[in-house]
Amino acid sequence: MAPELRVTQVDPQDREALRAWSVPSRAAFLQSAPTEEDLQERRRAVTGHRLSAVHDTVAGEDRVVATLRTFDSELTVPGSGPVSVDAVSTATVLPTHRRRGLLTRMLTADLERARHDGHAFAALIAAEAPIYGRFGFGAATRATSLVLDDARVRFRPDAPAASGSLEFVPDGRTAELAAVHDRTRRHRPGGLLRDEAWWQAAARRGPGRWLGHSGHVVLHRDERGVADGYVAYDVTDESVGRVPDGTAHVRDLAAATPAAYRALWEFVTSIDLVRTTRAGNRPVDELLPHLLVDPRAVQTGPVDDLLWLRALDVPGALAARRYLGCGTLVLKVVDPLGLAEATVRLHVAAQRCGADGWVCAEVTTTDAEPDVVLPVGELSSLLLGGTSAVALHAAGRIDCSAAAAYTLTTLMATPEQPWCPTWF
Repeated sequence: MAPELRVTQVDPQDREALRAWSVPSRAAFLQSAPTEEDLQERRRAVTGHRLSAVHDTVAGEDRVVATLRTFDSELTVPGSGPVSVDAVSTATVLPTHRRRGLLTRMLTADLERARHDGHAFAALIAAEAPIYGRFGFGAATRATSLVLDDARVRFRPDAPAASGSLEFVPDGRTAELAAVHDRTRRHRPGGLLRDEAWWQAAARRGPGRWLGHSGHVVLHRDERGVADGYVAYDVTDESVGRVPDGTAHVRDLAAATPAAYRALWEFVTSIDLVRTTRAGNRPVDELLPHLLVDPRAVQTGPVDDLLWLRALDVPGALAARRYLGCGTLVLKVVDPLGLAEATVRLHVAAQRCGADGWVCAEVTTTDAEPDVVLPVGELSSLLLGGTSAVALHAAGRIDCSAAAAYTLTTLMATPEQPWCPTWF
């Protein structure tokens, strides 16, 4: 790095330092300079996070030209629930300072720190896909969008019955929403913790500005009165003349029970004056079409990657999750940054099966000849069960026999596709 460029850690409580950090971080995402309200909200949101900045001091000036934000979070992995993860965000470099190694320096230093602190994983949401493979990240979850023709939405007679009650959530009341999300995110791979700061920000915005959109939040309670689902949505009106043509936009929907899931979808697709319901960032194996008399009432697509994962400790990452299949493979993992290179024996035996059907793996380092040679990014894309090793083998991205690719696919498979409903 040139001598006029230096890296600093930013204290979010230092107003001017936070402003200097926020200007380029917003500009990189095509946003305007922050207002005082923006800065106040940003300070609350990033308190406790790690903020890095690269300063350009040429000609006696001091300008922030690159940024990075990371924080400790939790990621749900197959079969064993949440584990610690280094969450990476706000990785930006101004167009005037590209290709100088600024992102490489900041991100590599953070990944080294995270590994030293005991994190087996790092995770981010990639604004541009080609960038992060160079750092050992791989796309680990995918999501799709739904478009529903409300008039055609009828539930099958054998679908789980809707029961319980629905209520609108007043401004600022998020405790029960947080409890529902925490309950649901623990059961599907890819789920991320929404910490207290996340929900405090939601409370300050209120349902009228949920996730930046104007709308409502509706809570579902079971027959005992316990909150077990919610939907956040807003409505736009495209009516011409006196013919109703509204569209409901589902921004967030979480349900811990089949009854809550049906009740919330039934509610949002039966709003007066609304003909179409749209929902973004939904799981690719969404249950809803299977519940309907006419599954074509739900149109899906496109499918996009969302959460990118990076193994920092290969034995730790493989041992953190559980498995449904059985088998033994020797994996040689190659890391462009040298952080997680390892050759390990992954042994999954039926004798280690728990009552829930998930099997704990025995993971040991070895000098044996590998059955599979793969980059750390490809391993990372497999870890949550959302990518097929058979497909990676066919694409030439992993080196192994067809039989080994099949075994690895079977070991990594999960009953549900991984999904991350939380942006960060």
